[in-house]
Order: sequence, then structure tokens, then C-alpha cells
Amino acid sequence: MIISIANQKGGCGKTTTAANLGALLAKKHRVLLVDIDPQGNLTTHFGINKADQKHTIYGVMLNGRIEDAIIRKDGINIVPSTIDLAGAEVELTGKIGREYILDNELKRIARKYDFIIIDTPPSLGIFTINSLVASDYVLIPVQAEFFALEGLTQLMRVIELVNARLSRNLKLLGMVITMFNSRTRSSKDVLEDVRKHYSKSLLKTVIPRNVTITDSTMAGSPVVIYRKTAPASKSYIALAKEIERIVKVK
Repeated sequence: MIISIANQKGGCGKTTTAANLGALLAKKHRVLLVDIDPQGNLTTHFGINKADQKHTIYGVMLNGRIEDAIIRKDGINIVPSTIDLAGAEVELTGKIGREYILDNELKRIARKYDFIIIDTPPSLGIFTINSLVASDYVLIPVQAEFFALEGLTQLMRVIELVNARLSRNLKLLGMVITMFNSRTRSSKDVLEDVRKHYSKSLLKTVIPRNVTITDSTMAGSPVVIYRKTAPASKSYIALAKEIERIVKVK
């Protein structure tokens, strides 16, 4: 089961969602996290020193051998990323089949894992396309702020194009509201707008805005490990269970 967490809008909680879902699912399942964002925020989220990594997703995209890039942290297998990846987009220009690089690599190791979760960059460039092509499902975090719905139509169109033009069967796992603040009108309005326009796609779980998430990131640990009793931790636990029900994994 390969899941891309995608939204071209930055700051919507993609990385936090990937890290916490990975940490929770790893308690019962074999999990691999793939950081394919040049910013490497998922890598940092687990307290991994990027300067120490000889093998990263950059090498995978250029030369293959994803096995060489997998490291173990907090009971989870992770493929780290560094800023070097930003240069790979130029180096891959014109390469035939470049949209299928990650798909080909993950196919070789997919049987070793129950879940492979990919954290994508805040864009619809070649790395996000690689992620979508390789995935069974896409999960879209939607920040509970004004302009949150901008770009969602474009992302949905990209998913359709990936299926039609690249012969995929990518399914929308759902949209999850993140950074929700029940005390603000804007958060409530965004939730209602998503319910109105994407009612069939909206997941029941809502992730609250919680300062503990920032604290956990600075500590190099997902919030569900850093502080299990935090409101955000409880919501991510609910989200993991909801996803397990949807994909029918026990």
C-alpha cells in the first residue's frame, strides 16, 4: 500500500501528517517513509542529521538502488532527503521515463512493507508526479486557513491526468483538515467549504492546531511519540485508524 501525501500549497501539514501516520502505523505494520521534498523536512522531523547521509533520495532518482538509501529511526525505515535533490530536477530534464523512476524503485521493495508513505514537495513538479505515479492512494491535507482551497481543483486534475496519460489507477484516499482552530471563524468557514465542495472526499478526523507539534518537531520526534496525550496526537491516532478502515488493513 503506497500513499502519497500531497498538496502544492506549502504549510498545510503534509510532513507532520506523514511523520505521525508513519510512526503510528509502524506499531502494527511494516512501514517505509520516503522524503522526496528537497527541503527534507520529514528527514529533519525524525531528528536525522542530513549532513551525515551518504545515500538519499537524490541518488535514488539519478542512479536507482533505493535499498542503499533506507535508514532506520524510531522503529521506522526512512529514505531521507537533502537540498541536493533540488538539482536532480534539472539533471532529469529530457530523461525518458523520468516520471516512473520512483515507481520502478518501489516496485522492487514494495512486498517488504505494508505501508509506504511518501512526503511530497509543495509543488506539482517531477517529484510529486513521481510520487503520484508510484502510489495507490493520495491523501490531501487541507489547512484550515483562508485560501486553503486554492489549487485543490488543479491537484484533482493532476490526479486525473496521471491516471489517464500515465496509465495509473491512483485513488483519492481523502482530504483531512489540519491546523483547525475551533475558536476562529476562518477555520470553521474552511471546514464548511470543504464539506460543501468535497463532501464525499473529506475524512471525519480533524487535526487541531497544537503548539506541541512545533515542540515535537524541534525535538526531532513526531508528536505521537513526543507527547501521546497531546490533542494532536489523539487526532492522528484517530486518523490512522480511519485510514486503516478505508484501505481495509487490520
